Amino acid sequence: MEPYRIKVVEPLLRVSHRVRMRALEGAGFNPFQLPADCVYIDLISDSGTGAMSTQQWAAMTMAREDFSGQHAHQEFVRTAQEIFGLPYVQPVHQGRVAENILFKLLLSPGKVVLGNTHFLTTRENIGAAGGRAIDLPVSSAPFCGDIDLKLLERHLASGSAGLVIMTLTSNIHGGQPVSSDNLQAVRRLARKYRVSLLFDASRFAGNTYLLKELTNAKGSLTTLCRKQFSLCDTAYMSCKKDGLANIGGCILTRSKQLAHELTHEIIRQESFPHAGGLAARDLAAMSAGLQEALDPHFLRSHIESVRYLAARLKEKHVPVFEPVGAHAVTVLPERGGTYAAFAMAAAVFLDSGVRGGVFGTAYRLALPRRVYTRDHLDHVAGAVAKVFRKAPMRLKCTHRPGKFFNFFARFALRH
Repeated sequence: MEPYRIKVVEPLLRVSHRVRMRALEGAGFNPFQLPADCVYIDLISDSGTGAMSTQQWAAMTMAREDFSGQHAHQEFVRTAQEIFGLPYVQPVHQGRVAENILFKLLLSPGKVVLGNTHFLTTRENIGAAGGRAIDLPVSSAPFCGDIDLKLLERHLASGSAGLVIMTLTSNIHGGQPVSSDNLQAVRRLARKYRVSLLFDASRFAGNTYLLKELTNAKGSLTTLCRKQFSLCDTAYMSCKKDGLANIGGCILTRSKQLAHELTHEIIRQESFPHAGGLAARDLAAMSAGLQEALDPHFLRSHIESVRYLAARLKEKHVPVFEPVGAHAVTVLPERGGTYAAFAMAAAVFLDSGVRGGVFGTAYRLALPRRVYTRDHLDHVAGAVAKVFRKAPMRLKCTHRPGKFFNFFARFALRH
């Protein structure tokens, strides 16, 4: 069961089928464009959508807003150093800012960035810095987040690589874990070819929990976490995922020179480096969130909720990607043509008010942390299964954006 009790409640929003249809048409049948006040249960993303704890809200209230030298900054740096073991910590207002700044500083134009999987925005930030992202995933369970070591060495040996980025957990298929053996091998290859190894650590806690569960590793989750991060040169994260905050992120590094360069970029683009574009209350919430992130009781409850939703869908004969990940269930539509995932997302929303996201050809149900109960997940499973049994909605694309297709594409009903 959930390792907490509910202290504050927020009413769910329910609107009529007619209102949902108007909202769908106005959104071009793209779930990312729907107005949130028409959504009943929202599983479109786990980023920044979780519920914060009493400790986080108390810390926010107590934080004092100063331009520099904030106690909240000092506390955040100390907390991040203790958890990850990297000496230099720079807060930023979210993970995409961290990517943008790091790639400008570390990536030479024309170089490739090798990774297990790059998220859409990571790929675009690499491209904006003059680089090119290449995914080298493997799909062998249970560590479907691993990188293909043979292909990695082949690319490294060619001299074309500027960076290696390992995303923990891999965002593909709802948060697939990366193994310790794979990370160690990647570290050896990065050193051999003198290429910096970065971690996208936005879902570090889920990866740590799954590592312990799948390998029966000894030691606390904090100890295992530090072992993972002892392998990277630099890490960056959005604290809106496993950091349990609604906004915020950070860059962590071993390089004193890079840390110095970061302060110049932050003050030019964001604010004074102590703030990193955040209010002191946001820094305080991030500190408390990181302290709670590796709580084994919380992690077990969250990951078991993801597995529970997957199990209920499978009981109703809805195909899902397996093994199930740490933060989302990936539904694999079997009918509906080229835009089957968008058709499923639209039909589920129209029928029930449940919103999921579309990534590639999959329909993803991401669970915000500490928000929904198993009764809510039962409702979601029933709503998805009901639509899955029907004839699929037929969509035609009316707007094909040059970038970020899943976020900005628009559709209409095909009659």
